[in-house]
Amino acid sequence: METPVNAPFKEKVRLEFTKLREMTFKGKIEYIWDYYKIHILCTAISLIAIFSLLNTWIFNPNPDTVLFIAWNGGYATEEQLDRLKNHIEERLIEESANEEVAIAQFFFSSDDPSMNMAEVQRTVAMIAAGVIDLFITSHQLLEEQSHIGYLQPLDQVLAAIKLENPIVYSRIEENIVTALFETGENIVEQRPAGINIGNSPLFSSLGMFRQEIYVGVSVTSGQFNNIVQTLIMLFE
Repeated sequence: METPVNAPFKEKVRLEFTKLREMTFKGKIEYIWDYYKIHILCTAISLIAIFSLLNTWIFNPNPDTVLFIAWNGGYATEEQLDRLKNHIEERLIEESANEEVAIAQFFFSSDDPSMNMAEVQRTVAMIAAGVIDLFITSHQLLEEQSHIGYLQPLDQVLAAIKLENPIVYSRIEENIVTALFETGENIVEQRPAGINIGNSPLFSSLGMFRQEIYVGVSVTSGQFNNIVQTLIMLFE
């Protein structure tokens, strides 16, 4: 018995139930799947999407990144970077907070222009999005990054460190390097751009290789206090 197309909704429902009562269990399953499979599939997909969003937003949200370090400071193993990450997290993050520190390696190679271009595009996109907070890199790249506007001068960061921990500041002061910054239209000034952290006591305690590497602050970073605490930590 076919359900009339123009039948009222209540009548359609009644007729559907009447047909189902007259069928075997297997027939009911086949009938429902044949006539309602599109609705079932759409409902299932919608429910999966809803539960996925609820899981991401409410039940198990991704941690907030309170400090993102772009590492291009020479060789370091994933284990060493994980130890550094965990150490910084212990300082910056309360145990109950759903937050994390992230360290991502960036690779620039003079032998592979295509890799360099990909890393430049990645860097620019992440700076524009305000993702990167600290660069750990070579002296040459530090100077280039300051000149093209990737970095901000360290005046305010250094002033905050000096105010909070004068002893650590005295150690940092010996390792400050300057670079050229465009501070206005056709105005270029030599300003503090980075800190040599190759001899950092923290790096030594974590078993990281001693090398000449520098830290600079991304021009779009919004993690001023966490940057100050991290730089203090490096020289305590």
